[in-house]
Amino acid sequence: MADNRLSREFDALSEKTKESANKLKASAGHEKDQLKADAAAARERATSTADRFKEKVDDASERVSSQWDELRNSWKSHLAKVRSDIEEKKEEHDAKSAERQAEWAEAYADDAIWFAESAVEEAAAACLDAVYARANADALKSKTS
Repeated sequence: MADNRLSREFDALSEKTKESANKLKASAGHEKDQLKADAAAARERATSTADRFKEKVDDASERVSSQWDELRNSWKSHLAKVRSDIEEKKEEHDAKSAERQAEWAEAYADDAIWFAESAVEEAAAACLDAVYARANADALKSKTS
Protein backbone atom coordinates (compact mmCIF):
# COMPACT_ATOMS: atom_id res chain seq x y z
CA MET A 1 0.00 0.00 0.00
CA ALA A 2 1.28 3.47 -0.87
CA ASP A 3 0.98 4.84 2.66
CA ASN A 4 3.36 2.18 4.04
CA ARG A 5 5.92 2.84 1.32
CA LEU A 6 5.65 6.58 1.81
CA SER A 7 5.94 6.16 5.56
CA ARG A 8 9.09 4.06 5.14
CA GLU A 9 10.57 6.66 2.81
CA PHE A 10 9.78 9.41 5.29
CA ASP A 11 11.37 7.34 8.09
CA ALA A 12 14.49 6.95 5.93
CA LEU A 13 14.58 10.72 5.45
CA SER A 14 14.35 11.17 9.21
CA GLU A 15 17.22 8.74 9.76
CA LYS A 16 19.33 10.53 7.15
CA THR A 17 18.65 13.82 8.92
CA LYS A 18 19.71 12.32 12.26
CA GLU A 19 22.84 10.87 10.67
CA SER A 20 23.74 14.26 9.21
CA ALA A 21 23.15 15.96 12.56
CA ASN A 22 25.41 13.42 14.27
CA LYS A 23 28.16 14.01 11.70
CA LEU A 24 27.87 17.74 12.28
CA LYS A 25 28.11 17.29 16.06
CA ALA A 26 31.11 14.98 15.69
CA SER A 27 32.90 17.56 13.55
CA ALA A 28 33.15 19.92 16.52
CA GLY A 29 36.34 18.22 17.66
CA HIS A 30 37.95 17.93 14.25
CA GLU A 31 41.02 19.83 13.12
CA LYS A 32 40.92 22.22 10.17
CA ASP A 33 42.15 19.66 7.62
CA GLN A 34 39.63 17.09 8.80
CA LEU A 35 36.86 19.70 8.65
CA LYS A 36 37.85 20.44 5.06
CA ALA A 37 37.63 16.72 4.25
CA ASP A 38 34.30 16.45 6.10
CA ALA A 39 32.90 19.36 4.09
CA ALA A 40 34.13 17.85 0.82
CA ALA A 41 32.52 14.52 1.70
CA ALA A 42 29.25 16.27 2.58
CA ARG A 43 29.30 18.14 -0.73
CA GLU A 44 29.90 14.84 -2.52
CA ARG A 45 26.91 13.27 -0.75
CA ALA A 46 24.77 16.31 -1.60
CA THR A 47 25.80 16.08 -5.26
CA SER A 48 25.03 12.37 -5.29
CA THR A 49 21.61 13.02 -3.78
CA ALA A 50 20.91 15.73 -6.34
CA ASP A 51 21.96 13.33 -9.11
CA ARG A 52 19.64 10.62 -7.74
CA PHE A 53 16.87 13.20 -7.66
CA LYS A 54 17.57 13.98 -11.31
CA GLU A 55 17.42 10.28 -12.19
CA LYS A 56 14.06 9.93 -10.44
CA VAL A 57 12.75 12.98 -12.25
CA ASP A 58 14.05 11.66 -15.55
CA ASP A 59 12.52 8.21 -14.92
CA ALA A 60 9.12 9.69 -14.21
CA SER A 61 9.32 12.68 -16.51
CA GLU A 62 5.80 12.35 -17.84
CA ARG A 63 4.41 12.42 -14.30
CA VAL A 64 6.62 15.16 -12.93
CA SER A 65 5.60 18.72 -13.46
CA SER A 66 7.96 21.16 -15.07
CA GLN A 67 8.01 23.07 -11.79
CA TRP A 68 9.93 20.26 -10.08
CA ASP A 69 12.37 20.09 -12.96
CA GLU A 70 12.81 23.85 -12.78
CA LEU A 71 13.32 23.65 -9.02
CA ARG A 72 15.94 20.92 -9.40
CA ASN A 73 17.83 22.88 -12.04
CA SER A 74 17.58 26.06 -10.04
CA TRP A 75 18.79 24.31 -6.89
CA LYS A 76 21.73 22.67 -8.68
CA SER A 77 22.70 26.02 -10.23
CA HIS A 78 22.40 27.69 -6.86
CA LEU A 79 24.58 25.02 -5.23
CA ALA A 80 27.21 25.34 -7.94
CA LYS A 81 27.36 29.12 -7.53
CA VAL A 82 27.47 28.96 -3.75
CA ARG A 83 30.19 26.32 -3.82
CA SER A 84 32.15 28.35 -6.33
CA ASP A 85 31.79 31.45 -4.18
CA ILE A 86 32.85 29.51 -1.10
CA GLU A 87 35.92 28.15 -2.87
CA GLU A 88 36.89 31.64 -4.00
CA LYS A 89 36.43 33.01 -0.52
CA LYS A 90 38.45 30.18 1.03
CA GLU A 91 41.48 31.56 -0.77
CA GLU A 92 41.31 34.83 1.15
CA HIS A 93 43.64 34.83 4.13
CA ASP A 94 43.17 37.89 6.25
CA ALA A 95 41.19 37.60 9.47
CA LYS A 96 38.44 40.03 8.53
CA SER A 97 37.61 38.33 5.27
CA ALA A 98 37.81 34.93 6.95
CA GLU A 99 35.32 36.14 9.55
CA ARG A 100 32.98 37.49 6.86
CA GLN A 101 33.29 34.26 4.92
CA ALA A 102 32.49 32.24 8.06
CA GLU A 103 29.43 34.39 8.74
CA TRP A 104 28.32 34.04 5.14
CA ALA A 105 28.81 30.25 5.24
CA GLU A 106 26.83 30.05 8.49
CA ALA A 107 24.01 32.12 6.99
CA TYR A 108 24.00 29.84 3.96
CA ALA A 109 23.83 26.80 6.25
CA ASP A 110 20.85 28.36 8.03
CA ASP A 111 19.16 28.94 4.67
CA ALA A 112 19.86 25.37 3.57
CA ILE A 113 18.37 24.05 6.82
CA TRP A 114 15.29 26.21 6.28
CA PHE A 115 15.00 24.91 2.72
CA ALA A 116 15.33 21.32 3.93
CA GLU A 117 12.72 21.89 6.62
CA SER A 118 10.38 23.34 4.02
CA ALA A 119 11.04 20.39 1.74
CA VAL A 120 10.32 17.94 4.57
CA GLU A 121 7.04 19.68 5.37
CA GLU A 122 6.10 19.68 1.69
CA ALA A 123 7.03 15.99 1.44
CA ALA A 124 4.85 15.22 4.47
CA ALA A 125 1.92 17.06 2.93
CA ALA A 126 2.48 15.35 -0.43
CA CYS A 127 2.59 11.93 1.26
CA LEU A 128 -0.64 12.59 3.14
CA ASP A 129 -2.26 13.89 -0.05
CA ALA A 130 -1.16 10.71 -1.82
CA VAL A 131 -2.52 8.50 0.95
CA TYR A 132 -5.83 10.37 0.87
CA ALA A 133 -6.00 10.19 -2.94
CA ARG A 134 -5.40 6.42 -2.83
CA ALA A 135 -8.04 5.93 -0.12
CA ASN A 136 -10.49 8.04 -2.10
CA ALA A 137 -9.78 6.12 -5.31
CA ASP A 138 -10.18 2.80 -3.50
CA ALA A 139 -13.45 3.94 -1.92
CA LEU A 140 -14.83 5.11 -5.26
CA LYS A 141 -13.70 1.91 -6.96
CA SER A 142 -15.43 -0.22 -4.34
CA LYS A 143 -18.68 1.73 -4.84
CA THR A 144 -18.67 1.00 -8.56
CA SER A 145 -17.77 -2.67 -8.16
